[in-house]
Amino acid sequence: MAVDILVLGATGFTGRLIVRYLAQHPHRNTFTFALGVRSKAKGEELKKVVGIADDGSVPVLLVDVMKYDMVEAAVRETKIVLNAAGPYWLWGTNVVRACTLLGKRYVDLSGETHFQRKMVELFDHTATKTGAVIVTACGFDSVPSDIAVFLANRTLKNALGSQTQLGLSQSFFHIKGGFSGGTMASLVTEVEEVPADVVEECEKDYALSPVKGHPSPPQQTAVRIPFSQPPMYGAAWIMASSNSAIVQRTFGLNALLAEHSSTVLASARAEAQKTGDQIRPLTYGPEFRYEEYMTFSRSRFAASTFSVLLGLWFALMYTVRPVWWIFKRFLPKSGEGPSEELMKSGYMNVINYTEAAGVPGTWAKTTIRGKGDPGYKLTSGIIAECALALALDDASLPPHAHIGGVLTPATALGSVLISRLEAVGLVQFESQIVRGNEESRKDR
Repeated sequence: MAVDILVLGATGFTGRLIVRYLAQHPHRNTFTFALGVRSKAKGEELKKVVGIADDGSVPVLLVDVMKYDMVEAAVRETKIVLNAAGPYWLWGTNVVRACTLLGKRYVDLSGETHFQRKMVELFDHTATKTGAVIVTACGFDSVPSDIAVFLANRTLKNALGSQTQLGLSQSFFHIKGGFSGGTMASLVTEVEEVPADVVEECEKDYALSPVKGHPSPPQQTAVRIPFSQPPMYGAAWIMASSNSAIVQRTFGLNALLAEHSSTVLASARAEAQKTGDQIRPLTYGPEFRYEEYMTFSRSRFAASTFSVLLGLWFALMYTVRPVWWIFKRFLPKSGEGPSEELMKSGYMNVINYTEAAGVPGTWAKTTIRGKGDPGYKLTSGIIAECALALALDDASLPPHAHIGGVLTPATALGSVLISRLEAVGLVQFESQIVRGNEESRKDR
C-alpha cells in the first residue's frame, strides 16, 4: 500500500509524539501515513494508544534501518520519509541512500553536523540528478534558527528593496524544556563513535556550506541583546554550532543557486524554471555572518561566568574520560522523555536581529514563539509539518525543492513551512523593521 508519509522510529519517544500529531491532525483526511518499526507488536500497540483505527488505513511496516534491502522496499512505497530513528550517524545512512537513489523526499531531526556533512558528501550531487529532496534538522534543531534568518531577509528586502544584503545576524534563545534522550544519544555518539578529525572539521566555519562566506564573529562569553532596555545579555548556547552550520548552508545554497541559476535551472524539471529575479531575493549577500546565544541574564558578569564554566565543562567532558563516564550516567536514554504535563509547560521564544548591510541603524527584528517543550512537543509538530509541506504543497515550495539535493528547512520549505506552522497554531512568527530604538511597521 503506497502512502504519503512513512514514519521511521515510530515507537521511540519522539516518534510516538509525531504519530499522535499526524493521527490527530486537523487535515487528517488529506494524507496517508504508515509506521516503520522494528517490532510490529509495538507498532500495533502504538496505534491503539493514539486512537488509530484497526482498519488498515495506517499500515505497520517492519523496517530495520541497518538492512538496506528492507529500507529500500519500504521507501519505494512512500512519497516522504520522516526519519525519527537516531542517532543518525549510526543508523541514518541507509535511509538517506534509499531516498536519494529512488528520488524520494526525506526529513529528519538530525542536529548532528557530522552526519549532515557525510550526507552532503555522499548524496548531494546524486540527489540533484534523481530529484531527491533530503532535508535534515527539521525540529527545534534547526528550524527556528534557519527560518528566523530567512524571514529577516524577506522583511529587509520588502522594506528596503530586493538588492538589500544582510550583515550581522544574531539569534537569542529563551526556552523552557529539556534535551531529548535522542539528542543526548547523538552527543554520546559524537564523543564515542565519530572520529576526532571529523568532529574537528565540522566545528569549522561554513562546514556544510558550498560557499565560504564572511568569517563568523568570534564567540563572546557575553553579548548584549540589541535594543534591550535595561540591558539583557546572552551567554553560550549549546546548540549554536550545529544551528549555525545549517544557517550557513542555507546562505551557501542560495548564493550558489543565484550564481549558477541559468545552468542549474536549464537542467531542472519544468516547474523549477525560476528566473534570476525570483532567485536573487533568497540570497543573504557576502557580508552576512551569523551567531546565536542563550538569553541569560541582566548581568554581563553572570552571563560570562556561565559561558566560561560551560566551556570548561565540555573541555573536561571530551578530554577526561572519568568526567564523561559520570556525566553519561545522568543522561536521559534514547526513548525516554518527560511527562505530558511537563511537555505542555515548556516554551520557546527566539529573537533574531539581522542588520541591513550598508544601511546603518536598520535591522529586522524577528520573533518566533511556541508553547510546549521545544525538544519534544514542538519538535514533533514541526517535523510533521515539514513532511506534510513536502507531500501536499509541492507547487508552492522554493526552487531548491524542485532541483533536489541535501537541503535545509529554509531552502526546501521556506514560506510554506511558516504558513503551515501558523495555520495549526503551533508556532507564531513576527518580523518587523527596527531603526535605532524605535520599532517600525510590521512586515510578515
